[in-house]
Amino acid sequence: MLRRLVSNFSTPMIQTASICAEAHYTPIKKQEKCPEGYLRHPDPLSREIVIKGYKSRTGRLIDFVKADFRDRDMAAQFFCEEYSAHNNCCRHANMTFEDFECMAAPGTDLMLDRGDVFMAFDGDKLVATHLVSYYYEDKLNDIFHGELPGDANPVFKVKDDYADVIKTYNFNPAMNRYMALLDTIQPQTGKFLPKGVKALGINEVLSVLPEYQKDGIGYTMLSLGDAECIKRGITHIAGYALAVGTQKICKELGYDSLYTLPYTDFKENGTPVYANLYDGAIVADSLVRAL
Repeated sequence: MLRRLVSNFSTPMIQTASICAEAHYTPIKKQEKCPEGYLRHPDPLSREIVIKGYKSRTGRLIDFVKADFRDRDMAAQFFCEEYSAHNNCCRHANMTFEDFECMAAPGTDLMLDRGDVFMAFDGDKLVATHLVSYYYEDKLNDIFHGELPGDANPVFKVKDDYADVIKTYNFNPAMNRYMALLDTIQPQTGKFLPKGVKALGINEVLSVLPEYQKDGIGYTMLSLGDAECIKRGITHIAGYALAVGTQKICKELGYDSLYTLPYTDFKENGTPVYANLYDGAIVADSLVRAL
């Protein structure tokens, strides 16, 4: 849920998600990959080291670091390439790097400024990134539009059709539909949170290269976000699982489902936008865990 930087339109009956696409952003300066297809950095450990030499499930030694502003283009490129190619909804829409750049570039900028971007390296190869944001009581009203924790009978609002919402966005068609989905599931979280929640961490985006997805890197990166939240005095962390794999990881880590949006209910002119996703996902799941 990356906070929207600029809103040039209104969305009838739907609140605004924190993950955002932007019409105006600094383009990503793409780094040339090595012949094996990886983004590389000659000195990954010159950043703040979080874990050095983690032995993965397959025996690889992985270093986890916090990105800084010099990493902006590399982190944004990785986010844009991996998410547009492998996220189930993006893949279903045949979203390209150019389609998704309007979200990846400003989202990375925002997390470098106000959140955290964790990076995982196998030697000098970038193999995963995880973006995490932190919200305190003074911001909860804004991101949840006044629907705050402690509602005794929260209701997840679903429209009969989202064609009118999709039309309000000014991006490419694939991104317009994706933003409408996010703006449906994310901002309604607040009213489902337990009474007394005054600070919330959010797992924004977790991307792991396909060939590293059996190494336990995703679980480790989520635990890094947890640890950072605890250090900051945050009591709960949320996530939005669009894919089956993400839903499985969150459930194994003890997340509770707050509500789900069946993809069959997210329609444009009567037709489900995300039907028959390649991973078999049938719902988008909003989840939370107490720390």
